[in-house]
Amino acid sequence: MPKKILRGVIRVIATAAGLVFLFDNKVSGNAGTVLLGSIAVLFVCGLVWLLFGLSDHPGYWPKKPDQ
Repeated sequence: MPKKILRGVIRVIATAAGLVFLFDNKVSGNAGTVLLGSIAVLFVCGLVWLLFGLSDHPGYWPKKPDQ
């Protein structure tokens, strides 16, 4: 259950950051800061997603071949 909640929270935050990245108004004076901030938030969301294994797919990570 906590993974399901965390998965939803990360999806919402990443979606909001992605929308800010796409629709950033480059005319404003602080557009570079907003753009870099949205990229940083997307990076952190991706890192949390990977570290906590929040993928829906059971075989998300490729299996290592036996040696």
